[in-house]
Formats: sequence, C-alpha cells, structure tokens
Amino acid sequence: MSVEISKLFIGKVNVRKSPGDVGDLVDSIREKGVLEPVLARPIGGRYELVVGSRRFEAAKIAGLKRVPAIVRPMTDEEAIIVSLVENIQRRDIEPEEEYDAIVALKRANPKAYGSSEQIAKALGKSRRYVDDRISAVEAVRSIRREARAEITVKQAPLPQERREGVLPVRHATFLHRAEEAPTVRELPKRERATQLRELAETIAPLPTPEAENVVSHFVMAPQRPVEDIKREVSYLHAVKLEILLDPRVADGLRRAAEERNTTMEAVASLAIHSWLRQQRYA
Repeated sequence: MSVEISKLFIGKVNVRKSPGDVGDLVDSIREKGVLEPVLARPIGGRYELVVGSRRFEAAKIAGLKRVPAIVRPMTDEEAIIVSLVENIQRRDIEPEEEYDAIVALKRANPKAYGSSEQIAKALGKSRRYVDDRISAVEAVRSIRREARAEITVKQAPLPQERREGVLPVRHATFLHRAEEAPTVRELPKRERATQLRELAETIAPLPTPEAENVVSHFVMAPQRPVEDIKREVSYLHAVKLEILLDPRVADGLRRAAEERNTTMEAVASLAIHSWLRQQRYA
C-alpha cells in the first residue's frame, strides 16, 4: 500500500539506530522514487517501520509525501528478527546495533531466544557468529566504561578508522579473550582497565594474525607495557623459532604452548623477559 510519510515512525523494533549517509539514496529517490517498499507493522493509527529506515529518511529529505510499504501485523520478537535478518543480509548494521537487538530479543521472549543456539537458528546464522557479536560488543563496552575510553567496534572499519582505534569484530573478540583471562583478571581494577585500553588501541590497526599474537603474549604477562609486547611480536614473527633454537628447547616451548593454549612465540617472549629480569637486564 501507499503510506503517508507522516504516519510512519521508527520505533523500538528497528535495529538500525542511525541511517548513516543517505545522500546518494536521496538523489536516486528524487530521480526514480522509492523502488523497493519499506516494511512496517500497524500500531494504532500509525505504522512502525521494521525494515527500510534509510529509504524512509531519504524519502523525507527528498520531499516525498508517501512511500510504498508492505504492512504486516507482527509481534515485537517477530519484528526484531525480521529487522535483524534483513539488515544482516545487507551488511547494513554495526555490531553494537546487532547486540542491542539480540538483547531485546532475549528480553521479549527468553524462553524462545534465551540461548545463542536459539538466536542463531532464528537469524539463519551460526552460533559462532552470534557468540562473536556478543563477546566483541561486551568487551568493547566494558573497556569503554571502565577506562572511560572512546573505543568502538565496527563490521568493517576503514584503515583510517582502525588507526584511530576502531576495532574490527574479530579483534574485539580477541580483546574479550584477554579480558576473561585469569592473569588479566588478577590485575588491580584500574591497571586492568588501562592495560586493556592500550591493548585495544595497539591491535586495532594490526592484521588479524598479528593482533591475535599480541593478545596471546599480553595474556601471558598483562602487566608489561603493551608497546613492548607489540615490538617483540613483530620481531618474533619474522623468525622461525624452531629453526633458530636447539631442538630440545623448541620441543619444550611447543609443549608449554600446548598446555597453555597459546603460541610458542608467546612462551618464548615470556621466558626471555623473565630471564632478562632475573639477570637485571630488564
């Protein structure tokens, strides 16, 4: 049906919190109109937007009075799922928006959507996908709260954004792993918050394997300066320990790494640092 824009509104079930830059879409709508209907549900005498917030905002800017819409009665949880699935398929929302929608879904119907498996099935995604979104956002928000730092996570941040400390989802999951490590949790609260903030800022611009390696080293000795850890990782990444070391030492490092669920480089870095401290070189 054709719906008056004045009767459409964005409510609690639309997972997009911001339409972003709609300049190109405004130009397209002015030239060709809204080609794909928005999806809404009837609420009283108005219509709550479920899918199509960017088209809605662009149509308002373009001066349209009406837009094509599919209007369908839906419960809160049905509307949240539809909005989530649509935007995930389009890669049109950020991890924090997904996280808020998942939390809202759990609250709306904890019996049906209380576990990651249930949510993953509803969204047509893997449990790993859901768990990664939850852990990534919770880690970032925890550090943002505890360290009062402007740390954010995005689906695919630009290189410049990453240099400014914006984390890709995968990097944020590494941060969650560090935050949950017993060695890190033993640190005093203020020191832990500072170290995790520095870790986030350090790994944000790094390639995924190097970022994961820095986190593995950090977990082994979280009280050390993060920049020192990064330099060691960069050096150790460039050498093959198993070639440089005595075979018995390499074998010992390998077994220690397996027991601690980390890398040989991380164990070697910690062992070297420990020896240097004992000898008063560091």
